[in-house]
Amino acid sequence: MTEQHPDASSGSAGRVSARRRSEEVYWTLRKEIVDGVLRPNAPLVEDEIAARLGVSRTPVRESMQRLMADGLIRSQRRRWVVHEYTQEEVAHLYEVRAGLEAQAARLAALRATPEERETIAGWRERMTSPTADSLCDRVSSNDAFHDSITAASGNRRLLEMIRANRLFHFNKRIAALYSAEEIALSSRQHGDLITAVCEGDADRAGQTAREHTEYSLEVILRKLF
Repeated sequence: MTEQHPDASSGSAGRVSARRRSEEVYWTLRKEIVDGVLRPNAPLVEDEIAARLGVSRTPVRESMQRLMADGLIRSQRRRWVVHEYTQEEVAHLYEVRAGLEAQAARLAALRATPEERETIAGWRERMTSPTADSLCDRVSSNDAFHDSITAASGNRRLLEMIRANRLFHFNKRIAALYSAEEIALSSRQHGDLITAVCEGDADRAGQTAREHTEYSLEVILRKLF
């Protein structure tokens, strides 16, 4: 057996720790941008972010490069700013999501286990309340609800692709734009989606998921552009 120098183990642990910090910074900033906490065109100062997150500038700098590759930030006059999506960019993102979400729902209806169907059914009350008072809870639960359906598809690659395409989605800023009638319709769509998946109706599940995503895009384009 080859003897390992004590410093080798320490160095390996340090690299793992550095990668972990970089991942944590990246996902923290990504969530803040996608959730609308960091607004479009907001400046991103590396020193300030490092101090706020309690890290060095290195993981922040690495995260900025990844966020730029995602299309979430851009370099403007030698500084980082949050990217502001155009109408066309938002439409293209939702067109991709519509196809992915529809396929995920269709597969979930075909493949979900009894336990997964029970989990999906358990979201009904939270995701179908038609009142404006439920919006805060809806925003915080929306991704987990849709992830539960995608996870039931049995296709991990599909789940990863859907998560990666959440660059512009339902958050507090978007939720505040919904009228009472729009909230009610979105709630009915959620209910129909839950029913279709739990009853194993693949065609209906896929169509409902597509209609729900396309309706979300319609509201966003009407209210923001």
